Amino acid sequence: MAAQLKIAIAVFTAACAFAGWAGYTWFTATGSEAASYGTSRDDALKNGRELVARLTTLDHHRIDQGIADWLAASTGPLRDQLSKTDDATKQTLAKDATVSTGKVLDAAISELDDHAGTAKMLASVEITMAREGTAPTTKRNRFAAGLTRTGDGWKLSALDQLPVGAR
Repeated sequence: MAAQLKIAIAVFTAACAFAGWAGYTWFTATGSEAASYGTSRDDALKNGRELVARLTTLDHHRIDQGIADWLAASTGPLRDQLSKTDDATKQTLAKDATVSTGKVLDAAISELDDHAGTAKMLASVEITMAREGTAPTTKRNRFAAGLTRTGDGWKLSALDQLPVGAR
């Protein structure tokens, strides 16, 4: 009986030590820089996917709304470039009578500077273009996107199409 009691006390002590160690490890990991970095990366990727889809989508029926969406999704040099869209360009887009819809098939963050609030993302995008009176066509493009964290969250600061055959 005394031997069983000693074994029970030893097992209980080992279980308490393991529970204490596991709790301490979990507690320190929740505030760690690695966990924060992972959260930032996931947030940048999620937002980047949505923003790239938005900037590869435009409906000729709602040109002004589409450009407003582009401006809301962008910052820095990209936003400056998009804000220069003039009436002649808008008329050309409306005359083209095309609805383009971008869908991000896959994406990955290739660089993240959490302290500076910048990231680079690669994205594979399927763009469906539907012109009135014709069957929709689909093409796939790859993009390199620059992301910048702003007071309103992540925004696109660059969006460049990559050659499909590039390695």
